[in-house]
Amino acid sequence: MVTETELACIERNEQIGLAELGLRLDEAKQVTAALQAEMVPTQMAALGECPRACAACGRRLASKGCSAARFPSLFGDVPVRVRRLLVCPCQGTGESETRSVAVLGFGRGAAVAPELAYVTARYAAMAPFGKAADLLSELLPVSGTQHASRVRSRTLRVDAAVVQAQAAARAS
Repeated sequence: MVTETELACIERNEQIGLAELGLRLDEAKQVTAALQAEMVPTQMAALGECPRACAACGRRLASKGCSAARFPSLFGDVPVRVRRLLVCPCQGTGESETRSVAVLGFGRGAAVAPELAYVTARYAAMAPFGKAADLLSELLPVSGTQHASRVRSRTLRVDAAVVQAQAAARAS
């Protein structure tokens, strides 16, 4: 699928110096955030339209609709609509069981772009969480200010995933 969208219009005076050469940090942040804001919803819409089948019986899963979520990425936080699918009747319909699932797992902060998780954990490993949050806020077009508590929680999630992967590798 090919989509074309105008992301930015950057004009420069004919008399440029070093300060006007190339993109400035604020312009680069604007362009990457605009690109991400166009790409992610388009990809989510396409993913939501893909037919889904039950892994057990092959029956087509019905859509329950969409829910709003926020996708934090290295290039900006993007509001998305996540398609939910009804669980197949062959999987049981007990009261304690889940009745629908999201096409992508966006629950409880789990949906963070791997690049954002990596960069956050990398800088948090080299500096205090507050300093890493300040650096991320300065350099990246992430929406809003990064907080030390968010940097800490993302770092701990990456750490848990790495430890789990290493344990699985040792077990096999």
